Amino acid sequence: MPEPREITLLGKTVRRPRKPWTETVHALLRHLREQDLPVPEPLGIDDRFEYVTLVAGVAGDEAWPDGVPADGARSMGRLLRAVHDATRAWLPPTEAQWSVPHSPGTIICHGDPKPGNVAWLDGRAAGLFDWDAARPGDPFDDLAYALLWTIPLNAVPRDGQPSATEQARRRERAEALLEGYGWSAPLDIVDAAVRRHELAIDEAEWLGERGHEPHASWVAQEWPTRWRHDLDALRSAGRRAFPA
Repeated sequence: MPEPREITLLGKTVRRPRKPWTETVHALLRHLREQDLPVPEPLGIDDRFEYVTLVAGVAGDEAWPDGVPADGARSMGRLLRAVHDATRAWLPPTEAQWSVPHSPGTIICHGDPKPGNVAWLDGRAAGLFDWDAARPGDPFDDLAYALLWTIPLNAVPRDGQPSATEQARRRERAEALLEGYGWSAPLDIVDAAVRRHELAIDEAEWLGERGHEPHASWVAQEWPTRWRHDLDALRSAGRRAFPA
């Protein structure tokens, strides 16, 4: 049986289970802190746990139950771009370990840049945490993932399909995030987001098969299979706001 994923808040210190890639992630966080970026400060590692500082702000998926406002999306794009730029000249440790298989890239991706992993202050993205999924990669991968969850592409209101007004808000969030990031190239937002979501499912399954939590529990409950089954619906939902 995999061990439960124990995350505990001790005052302003977050205690998280140590992973094979924790030392590498701490080296990355130290570099980002040296660049004055708002990420957790690594405090230490013992046999079972890592310790990092809490990033100040409102955090978690509950912080934006109705979707990030456009200004918030724009600030998130700026933060993600600043993080990416700060990693371009960073040299990972010689024996660096990352959580998932990856291709060489020009930057270090956060790997899970969604509103729930952002600390928010007065509607502004004020910090980025939960770096377990970090890995070398292409900045486009992070941008596509951020779009998926910031728009959000697949949220369905309680009263049914999103209204024309809500669809317009989703386009506005996407435009704002891309503007904040500084992205100006043509982009099929739906195709990019769905492909990145499919990769995230593959990565969750890969980690779960190796006993890492919470992914092992997700695999046991067959969530990756369900998520793959929903990919066509996700694409269809996205096309309502972003026609091909």
